[in-house]
Amino acid sequence: MDVQYPLVFFTLFICLVSGMFLLQGCLLVAGKGTKRFHAAMLAVEFAGLVIGGLCSFFHLHHWERIFNGFGHLTSGITQELIGIVVMVIGLAVVFGMLRKAGDGAPSGKLVPAWVGIVAIVIGVAMGFVCAHSYYMPARPAWANATLYLYYYASEFVLGAVGTWLVAAACKEDEGVVRTLAKLSCIAGIVSAAAIVVAGVYYTTIPFNEVGIAFHTTDPTAPAADPQGTLASPLAGANALLFWGGSVVLGSLVAAVCGFFGWKKPIASLPASAVALVCALVGGVCFRIVLYAVGVSFYLYF
Repeated sequence: MDVQYPLVFFTLFICLVSGMFLLQGCLLVAGKGTKRFHAAMLAVEFAGLVIGGLCSFFHLHHWERIFNGFGHLTSGITQELIGIVVMVIGLAVVFGMLRKAGDGAPSGKLVPAWVGIVAIVIGVAMGFVCAHSYYMPARPAWANATLYLYYYASEFVLGAVGTWLVAAACKEDEGVVRTLAKLSCIAGIVSAAAIVVAGVYYTTIPFNEVGIAFHTTDPTAPAADPQGTLASPLAGANALLFWGGSVVLGSLVAAVCGFFGWKKPIASLPASAVALVCALVGGVCFRIVLYAVGVSFYLYF
């Protein structure tokens, strides 16, 4: 399947924003973080949401036809729109409650706990929406639990390193920064494990019998090799993107940076910046792999 780069960046930024919003909710419930930090988080999340939403629109050759899809709640574009609208409402709620807090208010009394819980629920729900809108039974690699596993892992690592970077840039309390660095380390390891699990699972997807497909538009096209395509992330044409880009650069580098920042909080700003850049690049790499393994049953009937 051809790589749809607008959708690659849409899911990338949505996972980043959702993960940051989820962790912001956790910090609000725990009474951690200053008003300045949470305001900066909202600004970054809103910017990421705008970029992700624009990427989704750019995917459409005739964007005005998007309104035809809004009449179908099962449509992926409809689910994405609903998710973005709910996220905007959630950001507005947190922003409004933060405005009520005095500038000198203690960090533990910025907002009621229910505000943080709302952010957590929206963050978790957006991870599901992001994965579910690409769940396609006709594409076996996209029709199993590893799709949800990866998108949640992506949300976790991107959200952790993104929140860590904002906290370091805002010079938050060392305890908060160290906690986020430790969380980024854990998230990187979880992300690497989720990616490897997905890659191994792809090799187990059965294609019992594959005939030679005759392409009317390209009669000389080679016969499809679904098993080889599904095995390509582990040891094939996509191995470099999978192992080098997704596992090492996008996950393990983030884990190492998190560990370094956890042990030496003074280096958190450069470490978190490197971790975020690597996690974003790794996220793009695995999303490209997802399109590469998105072979369809349709060609083999």
